[in-house]
Parts: sequence; C-alpha cells; structure tokens
Amino acid sequence: MRAFTPVALALLLVGTTPNFAADKKVISPDTSAGNEEIDLVATIYMTQDEATKELGVDPGPDIAILKVRIVPKTDAAVHVAADDFILLAHNDGQRHKPFTPNEIAGQGALVVTNTADQKKTKEKKTSTMGGLGGIMMGGGGGGGGMASPGNPKEVNLNTKEDDKSPGNPKLLEALKAKQLPDKDTTEPLEGLLYFRLSGKHKLKDMAVLYRGPAGKLNLDFEH
Repeated sequence: MRAFTPVALALLLVGTTPNFAADKKVISPDTSAGNEEIDLVATIYMTQDEATKELGVDPGPDIAILKVRIVPKTDAAVHVAADDFILLAHNDGQRHKPFTPNEIAGQGALVVTNTADQKKTKEKKTSTMGGLGGIMMGGGGGGGGMASPGNPKEVNLNTKEDDKSPGNPKLLEALKAKQLPDKDTTEPLEGLLYFRLSGKHKLKDMAVLYRGPAGKLNLDFEH
C-alpha cells in the first residue's frame, strides 16, 4: 500500500473535496449591467449608518441611497437623469423613483399619506419629510409605491407640500453636492440618487431598473 506524506495527503483531499461554495449565490451591495449603449454600475446603501457615511450627513431613517456610474460606450452623447431609475423591492412590491434634494430636505417638505389597508386596520397614517425622522414611501414628484401581485400590503399614497416645513439646510447642501447630474455626456458619469424605502428589506430583495434613452436594464443585487 502506498504511503502519503502529510502534505501530499492534504493536497489530495483538497483536490477531491466538492466545491460547495461555487453553488452559492453571491449577494453584494454592488451590481452591474450593460448593453450596446452604456455600462451601468450601482451600489446601494440601505441602512441609516451606511447612508450617513456615504453622504457625510445623517439623512434620517428610511432613506436608501444609490450610487450609480454610467459609462457611455459610443461616441454619441447619452442623456442622464434621475428619473431614468427606479428602485424596486421584490419582497413587497415597492417601486420608487428618486426624490430631489428639495423634496427631502428643502423648505416646504412633502407630506405623504398612506391610505392602504394594513392587515386588520384601515387607520390613515401620515408622515412628513425633511430629514427630521419622518417615514415616507413613494416616488419623487408625488409618485407612489405599488404592491406586487399576491402581496397583501397594498401601497396607496397621496403627497402634498407642507409650506410650514423649515427644511434642513445642511442636509440639503450635501444632497445637492453629491446628486447624479442631469446632463448629456460622452464621458463616465457618477452620482447619488435618493429614495424613501419603508419597512424591512434584505439586500437580496432589491433591484434597480434603468429606463432611459440608452434602453432598458435590470440590475439585481443577488447574482
């Protein structure tokens, strides 16, 4: 019978051990996709601590920040705008377009009313924005979330401005400084997008939808 040295035996075991890790799905805060027009890379910051570290100012709870980088692949200029992007939560069907810095922290903050039935209650719940800790769901410019098929939690939102809100000047300045520019570009462009995301979500639940001049791209954070 052939004898193996300890080193040879270890190498033999490594070579014959099944690679179970290769079958596992990778979940990362970074995701990417591309087509003939652009490459798109996105990084999501879902917790308040992560958002604060990326922005440099505490934006308050229920804020998700998306860092996006657009790389044009042709000589033709591509128009980039915040409204090209949608943040999707697969687990409860929330779909949100980004909010502008003024909608989050400017004077006359938005007030959002959720009139959806929540299990056993039909209580009307109202909250305000302004970086002061209010909870908000929906999309920029008065848009709203929507429930996915079969999801018992329907999201039905109304929005309006609150003229009495003083805003948050420090937060507003930081949001404006780092937001994704709205412009035509032939060069790589990077910036932040700001979303209200209410409720509990895991990273694997999240996706980014690009619907812009360069086509349609779906980016999931679970690969």
